[in-house]
Amino acid sequence: MRRADGGLDYRCSAEPVAAYVRKGGQAADTAGRQCLCNGLLATVRLGQRRPGGREEPPLLTLGKDLGFLAALAPKGAAYRAADVVRWIGTGVEPPVERLPTSSA
Repeated sequence: MRRADGGLDYRCSAEPVAAYVRKGGQAADTAGRQCLCNGLLATVRLGQRRPGGREEPPLLTLGKDLGFLAALAPKGAAYRAADVVRWIGTGVEPPVERLPTSSA
């Protein structure tokens, strides 16, 4: 993002709340956020170690193209991570009737 003086400023909703708010963000936007940069590095075992020994959790993504979801989950049907991996590996969609539905 650009600052008023034209310089660039970094703002990540996963950074400490006070820093995010100081840079113009809203505290509510930080709830439940995980840093994409740190999460992807944690996936390859290069995650940050936090105070108290907590380690950054890994983060997996499917990328930007979500065009396959219509085939994987027709009409918004539920699917699991294992179904996505199977579909990516084989291109075969799982039978919808065996997929669990969300209770949330």
